[in-house]
Amino acid sequence: MKNYNSFFFKIEKLLLSLLLLFSIFINQYYGNLGVSPLDSFSHFDTGYRVLHGQYPFKDFWVISGPILDYFQSFLFFIFGISWQSYVLQSSIINAILTLATYFVLKKFNLDLGLCFFFALLFSILAYPSSGTPFVDHHSALFSLLGVYFCLLAIKTEKKIFYILFPLCLGFAFLSKIVPSSYIIFLVGIITVLYFLINKKITPLKYLITTTIISVIIFLIILKLQGITILSFLIQYILHPLTVGGDRVGSLDLTFSKIILHFKFIYLVFLPFIYFSIVDFFKKNKFYKKKDFYYFL
Repeated sequence: MKNYNSFFFKIEKLLLSLLLLFSIFINQYYGNLGVSPLDSFSHFDTGYRVLHGQYPFKDFWVISGPILDYFQSFLFFIFGISWQSYVLQSSIINAILTLATYFVLKKFNLDLGLCFFFALLFSILAYPSSGTPFVDHHSALFSLLGVYFCLLAIKTEKKIFYILFPLCLGFAFLSKIVPSSYIIFLVGIITVLYFLINKKITPLKYLITTTIISVIIFLIILKLQGITILSFLIQYILHPLTVGGDRVGSLDLTFSKIILHFKFIYLVFLPFIYFSIVDFFKKNKFYKKKDFYYFL
């Protein structure tokens, strides 16, 4: 059992408190440094509309996910309609992901000081680059949270993580289709491979059941609010595809833009790729090991 009076537990409580406060306040600070008229106010109005009984897809046209609008209406209801309440949404997401980063690193046996340090750096780089609620950040960070829970599900094999990680990926998808759809597709393939190769059928049942129940609940919510599935598909799926098609058509796919612009990211990947390839050929049945799926 944990000793809640131990020195290390008290130190960890202090570190977590500092991370929580810092991750909220740093985003509140950057959320108040000027605005971009098109992006910064994008969910202030829609959150206000939901608060007053209007629904996305039904009462107003949206092409971004409704998660931000409903979350914002809740914060407006609790804290009042103000700019600080608006920025608070992104600050809360920044805090959740910062603390999640700390716990994931701790679960993989990193030193508490390093867990704190890397989580602190994460809090600076995560949501403060936008400051205000933004669909791309919500989608990316919820996707990352889903990946975190997927890692923990594989490592601990606890049922709760198999339930949480598809839920987080669902929130990511309902924030913005891109990048969440890519991540859902890739994580889905990796997870199913892990289950099938290691013959773990019960966790796969948890995953499938959670996904089906989540979809049913979402459809019930649409029905209760008078939102048709067709309106959702047209506004959220089909229309963004036309916008994305134009963007893809205008891409200039050169060596410089594909390789050189991201060279530092590739350099970070190289050691992981090298050691994983070495393990794959040297270790017996490495494709069954958890380390292989962490790497993927």
